[in-house]
Parts: sequence; structure tokens; C-alpha cells
Amino acid sequence: MGRCLEAGPVTQRELIGRTITVLALIILAWFLVWLVVQVTEVLVLLLVSGILASGLAPLVRLLQRWRIPGGMRFSRGLAIFALYLALFCVFLLILSIILIPAVNETGRFVQQLPQLLTRLRPMLAELHARQPWLPDLAGILDRLPTMVSNLSRFGPQAANVAFRFLGGLTAVITVLVFTFYMLLEGAEIKRGMIALFPPAERSRVSTVLDRIGTKFGGWLRAQLLLSLSVAVPVTAGLYLLRMPYPFLLGIIAGIGELIPMVGPTLGASVAILVALSQQTWQLIGVIVFYVIVLNVEPHILVPRIMSQVVGMSPILTLAALLTGIKLLGILGGLLAVPVAAALQVVVAEIVREMLPYSASPPPPFPESARAPAPESQRPARRRPNAR
Repeated sequence: MGRCLEAGPVTQRELIGRTITVLALIILAWFLVWLVVQVTEVLVLLLVSGILASGLAPLVRLLQRWRIPGGMRFSRGLAIFALYLALFCVFLLILSIILIPAVNETGRFVQQLPQLLTRLRPMLAELHARQPWLPDLAGILDRLPTMVSNLSRFGPQAANVAFRFLGGLTAVITVLVFTFYMLLEGAEIKRGMIALFPPAERSRVSTVLDRIGTKFGGWLRAQLLLSLSVAVPVTAGLYLLRMPYPFLLGIIAGIGELIPMVGPTLGASVAILVALSQQTWQLIGVIVFYVIVLNVEPHILVPRIMSQVVGMSPILTLAALLTGIKLLGILGGLLAVPVAAALQVVVAEIVREMLPYSASPPPPFPESARAPAPESQRPARRRPNAR
């Protein structure tokens, strides 16, 4: 307080210097925000690559420890290449399992479509007559041939979809390349990041990075577990409903689980489309079954599995998912949980630094609460001298 009173008035040169400094900081902050906005797509690709690298790193280390015939071991680059090759073969196997029955089922569905529409129209017209507030689905069926004949006007939209598909394919290839180099040079990248911090903080930063990597790997394992938790019950339920291709529809449901918000709905749509060519009770059973699945999956399975594997509370998991979907749509929902888990690690470390007592060990037991020592460990009593 005394120093503030003794300080002289600010000169014009000092005022101009401080003003220029504040303006420079504002411009720098604006430039950084603009730069982050411009490279958001690249940052998202790097984040996805980091998550994949954290999840695949244990498999790479396992391959490095595995001895091939001759007593030799895989180098790290060769282990990563072998893992990529194995994943590519699994992807082709799943794709062949899906495509071959899907093409056959689509051909059969197209052949039965006129009969199906003829059978559905009286039912839909009667439903609209009983419930006028429902949409006129029978009228939509009558206008369906005209709508199909006018598909040529959707040419520009189809071209836009094709370009988006090519852009998504390019992004996938970029993520695979980033992931390869992150797996190959992960130790060097980590040392470079740690070197940016003061020497006294490097041990703590290394621990935080290891915990974040563990969270990322746990999230990837949780996603695979979620896919399995959905694919197996869907396969069993559709088999009990005597649906054709229950294994195929279960795989589609499991893959759709990897896509937040729309993936499970797409899997249900495929199953209902197949059920349209079956008996009425099967169609109703499939609809009821998927209504149950679509309610159990987001409200019970996702929070529980993420809580057990990633270590996040169910309410935090749901909040992160909703926030991510609100901000970035499907991609935000996909990355929301791992980003929230990383922020949880950082915030916990900050709290531990600000509140040292939160990390202090528990107080020792009082002497009265300790268990008595065994007879062999007790000090020998001195016998009184005989008088």
C-alpha cells in the first residue's frame, strides 16, 4: 500500500507502451483463435490419430515381444506394419460377410417390392382413415413412381455426396498415416513435448501424459466392448425372431455402435427393411426389439461401460456426449468421452497441485487402535531382582 502511494504518476511514454502491449496481446490472442479455427480439421485428425495410437500401442508391444521362427523378434516398424495388415484383413473379412448377403437380400427385396407395396397400401389407407392425424402413407406410396422418375434432378446433390465420401476416405487414410508415425516415434514425440516444460515439472507432465494415454486406450477398448455388447444380443434376438441373416444384422448393429447418434438407428433401419419382406408378427417383433435396444444402449450400456473402463461417472459421460454432439455433431459425439477423460486427468492434477492435502497420505493409526504385537515380537520383561 505504501509503495502504491509513493509511486509517481504514469508518464505519457509509459502509457503508450502499456497500451501497445495490451493491443499486441489482443491481436496475438485473436490470431491464435483464428489459426485454431482454420486448422480445426487437422487438429481433429491428430486427436483421432492419438487416440488410435494409444489404443494400438499395447498390441504393438505384444508383437515386439513375440518371437518369430528362428528366434528373431519384430522391430517396431515391422510390428506396426503387421498389425495394420491384420486389421486390414479383418476389415475385408467383415466387409465380405456384409456385402455378399446384402446384395442377395437387396435383389430379393427388389423383386418382392411390388407385391409388398400392394399388400401395404390397404393397411396404410385403413390406418389413415382411423387416425386422420397420421401422415397419408398410402398417398406417398401412390406418388412413389413419380418421385423415382424425378431422381435426375438430384444429380448435384449426389455429386456433393460423392465428393464428401472421397473427402472422408482421404481423412481416413490421413489418420492411418498419422497413427503409424505416432506409433513409430511415440517416445520421441513424448520427450519433445516434455522438453517444453521446466525441468522441475517434467516428471509430473510425463505422468499426466501417461494417464491421458491410458484413458485414450481405455476408451478405444470400451468402444469395442460396446460394439460386442450390442452385436451379440441383436444377433440372438433376431435369431429367436427367425429373421434371415441374424449374424449379418448383428454385425451391422455392432459396427453402427461405433458411430454415435446415427449408427444404432441405421442398424435398426436395415433390420426393419429386411423385416418388411417377412411375416407381420416378425416385423412387429423387430420394431419392438429395436425400440428396446435403442433405449437401453445410450442410457444404460454406454454410461456403465465407460464408467468401468474409462473411469468416468455415468452422468459425466452423458454430459460429455450431449455436449460433443451439440458442438460438432457426430464427430463431437465420437470424441467427447476421450476429450472429457483427458480433461479429467488435467483438472485432477491441477487440483492436486492447488490443494496439497488432497494428495496427502492417510494419517497413521493411533497407538490405541493398533493391534497388539504377537508374543514373539514383544520385548522381554525384566524380572525384578530377588531380594
